[in-house]
Formats: sequence, structure tokens, C-alpha cells
Amino acid sequence: MGFGLALIGRFKIWLYAAGAIVVALGAAYFRGKSDEAEAEHERELNEYVETRKRMDTVDSGSDSDASRAWLRARQQSERDL
Repeated sequence: MGFGLALIGRFKIWLYAAGAIVVALGAAYFRGKSDEAEAEHERELNEYVETRKRMDTVDSGSDSDASRAWLRARQQSERDL
């Protein structure tokens, strides 16, 4: 009878160990997914900052005639494509 209880005890220990390994792997997987999502969000924010900087450095000009001429030139260059 003592041998059977010892065998069940060992089986429980192995089962707990296997469960702990599965939980650790699951936690690592979900942590990786979370880190990946955070990194993607950071990349998007950096792209926004760079785009905003480019937008702010463009000289739009306060002269409406110059703006119209720029639009005409741009429209003409797009037609040439």
C-alpha cells in the first residue's frame, strides 16, 4: 500500500512540473505578443513624429499667387507621369 501512494505522489509531482512548464511557456508567449504590440505602437508614433516634422518644415508660403503657381506646376508634373 505504501508503494502505491508513493507512486501516486511522484505522478502528482511530475504533473505539477509539467503544468508549471506549460504555464511558463504560455506566459512567455503572451509577454512576447504584448511586447510586439507595444513596439508596433512605438513605431507608429515615431512615423507620426517624422511626418509631422516634414509637414512643419514645408514652406507653404503666405502668398496665394505663389501657392496657385505651385499647384499648377504640381498638377502639370502629375499629368506628365
